[in-house]
Amino acid sequence: MNCVGNNTAATPVSDRRPREEGVVNRSVWLALAFAVVAPSAANAHHSAIRFDLTIRDNMVTGIVKEWAPANPHTKIVLEVTDEKGTRDIEYEGHSRNNYYRGGWREGMVKVGDKITLNAAPTRDGSDGGYALGVITADGTTF
Repeated sequence: MNCVGNNTAATPVSDRRPREEGVVNRSVWLALAFAVVAPSAANAHHSAIRFDLTIRDNMVTGIVKEWAPANPHTKIVLEVTDEKGTRDIEYEGHSRNNYYRGGWREGMVKVGDKITLNAAPTRDGSDGGYALGVITADGTTF
């Protein structure tokens, strides 16, 4: 048997277990767990299940409190006045890319503008929805 160092009992090569083996096994299990969980979490986030996309003629008019075109979703907050009173309602919308392809350009919608959304309502009837289209005060649609 080979000995390494002075006064050290040698362990046969066949009996040695690399210290890193536990770390590698743990890394493999963590990677597998992430591979299983991450897609379902992302799918849940990007799911439109909470919106009733069969209703495509629900028009909502309000004053823009926030307009944040982004990828993957645009955030739109409107101050809406209806039979429930006046309140801020948050809508989710298409991506910045989709709005751009539909004719939207930077500066077309600003805080304080009055706009109308064609918005699929939420399935549970709560405030909000998914903005399918936008009509600006001057009649421009995208």
